[in-house]
Amino acid sequence: MNRLVSAVLATAFLTASGGIALAAPAPTTAPAHPPMHKKAHAAALRHDAAGPQEARMTHALNLLEANGYGDFSNFKQDGRNFAATASRNGKEFTVIVNPDTTQLTHRS
Repeated sequence: MNRLVSAVLATAFLTASGGIALAAPAPTTAPAHPPMHKKAHAAALRHDAAGPQEARMTHALNLLEANGYGDFSNFKQDGRNFAATASRNGKEFTVIVNPDTTQLTHRS
């Protein structure tokens, strides 16, 4: 009798679980990227690299941060160097950054 009940319960379980799997919606796959406008797509494919001036500017900003300066403002080119108003240890300075030599100096 126990074998008969076990067999009936096993069959019922398999039937029920198979029915749930059949009733589940088929998974859909979304596109990897949303559609792009042709110009945006062309720009994304170019992978425009930063020019030498942009690389120097980025290096100057990284030097400021690496040397403990924060809250940059008025960042601009100053000849071959870059100047910025930055704070360090609670004091505000005008800092001149030479990204070629990695030298930072304070301007009065």
